[in-house]
Amino acid sequence: MDRSALAARILKTDGVLLLVVALIHFAATPFALRFVSSQSTPEAFVQIGPPFLLSFIVVGILLVPIGLSTVYCADSFRRGERWARVICGFNALGVFLLPVALVMIMPARYFRAILFLVAATLVWIVAISMTLPLLLRPSRSPHSTSK
Repeated sequence: MDRSALAARILKTDGVLLLVVALIHFAATPFALRFVSSQSTPEAFVQIGPPFLLSFIVVGILLVPIGLSTVYCADSFRRGERWARVICGFNALGVFLLPVALVMIMPARYFRAILFLVAATLVWIVAISMTLPLLLRPSRSPHSTSK
C-alpha cells in the first residue's frame, strides 16, 4: 500500500472514530446531567443545569462535522488536493487539543467512568493518528509539476 492510500485509510478510520466518540458523548449526556444534579442543590441545578447540558451537547454536535469532514476529505487528501490537506490539518489540530484539555481540566477520578474512559482513549488515539497522514503525505510545493 502506498503512503497516500495509507494516509486516506487512517483519515477515514479517524473520522469514523470521531463519530463513535460523538455517539458516546450523546449516550453519556443523561449520566453526566444526573451526576451534576446529584452534586448540587435543586436551586443551583436550575441555574447550572441548562448551560452544562448545552455545552455537553455542543461538544457532541461539533464532533459530528469534524468526523464527517475528515472522512469526506480522505480521498481528496490522498490525491494531494490542497483544500483537503488544509481541512484535515485544522481537524487534526482541533482534535489534538481535546486530550490536552482533558488532561489539564479533568481530575483523575473522572477517568474511572467507563464511558468517559472509552471516549477519552478514542480521542487520544485519534489525536495521535490524525497527525500521521500529514507526515505520510507531505504537501507539495505550489511550483511542483509532478504528480
